[in-house]
Parts: sequence; C-alpha cells; structure tokens
Amino acid sequence: MRRILLLTIFLCSLIFPAFAAEKEEQQITLVTPAETITLAEMNQRLNRGEGTDLYLKLADDKVAVYQNVGKDRSLRRQIALTAPNSDMLRLYTNDKNTFRQMSKLLRDYEEGNKNINGYYVITDVDPEKEISKKITIYRFWFMKLEKEKHSRRIPIGIGIGIGGGHHRGPWIGIGI
Repeated sequence: MRRILLLTIFLCSLIFPAFAAEKEEQQITLVTPAETITLAEMNQRLNRGEGTDLYLKLADDKVAVYQNVGKDRSLRRQIALTAPNSDMLRLYTNDKNTFRQMSKLLRDYEEGNKNINGYYVITDVDPEKEISKKITIYRFWFMKLEKEKHSRRIPIGIGIGIGGGHHRGPWIGIGI
C-alpha cells in the first residue's frame, strides 16, 4: 500500500509540471497585430477597398491591423481577449465575411454574458458606409466592462425572541 502511494505521488510530481509548462506556452502565443498604422492611413485603405483586413482603433491616431480574421476563429477570439479593457473599441473592415464572423463572436459573448478575464462584452453595429457600389465599409464596436464582484459578507439580520422552554425556563434573546 505504501509503495502504491509513493508511486502515485511520484507520477503526480512528473505530470503536474508538464501541464503548467503547457499552459505557460499557450499564454505566450497571444496574437499581435500585423501592423499598427495611423487613422488617416486606415481611412485611405478603407476608401480604396483594399483586402479583408480588420482595423481596430486603439487610440486617437493609432489603429491595429489584423489579417485573415474572417477565416480564423481563434484569431477573432484572441482579438477580443487581448483588446484593451474599459475602452470603446471601434472595428472597421471592407470584407462582409470578416464583419459577420467578428460581430457574431462579439454578440455571442454579449448574449451569453461570458466572463472574459473578469470582464463582460457589450457590442453594437453602426450603419455601414457605402463608398461606391463595390466598396462598403462595415463599422461596429465593442467594449469590455468589469464584472461586479459579489461580496462574500454574511447578511446581517436582527432577531428578537421571547419564549420559554421545558429545559431551562423562560428566556429573552436578541441576535445579530
């Protein structure tokens, strides 16, 4: 019996570090944008109708460009996970498939009230902007809001009782 216990402890000591190393590798491979451009450059590309890129407006004049978002679900998920928290993030694209897939992912997160690293997602779609018959700009946004933490306090109540019992006689009690 002692040998089985020692063997189990030994095997567990070998297995658990392997899982921890695998989890660290997954965290290291976070998505990074293909490039970061200015807002003016993004507007020029969108007006020309170039490619299927997804543009994520980060700051006043800073835009992250992601490629092949419409085909890669894990990339869409990583964009939602790594985006800044508590900021309204605007997304732009010329590709209808990229728009549909990314907005569906965000709506699913919103409707399911999913917890994303302590945040939940709200999202909406802005009216599309048609430049010409062949060029349309799809615009939508999302925001990650911090979930409220439930307090672990024990509710306090006040109870007053008057009674008597056959074991100890009459009593009056006040409890909090």
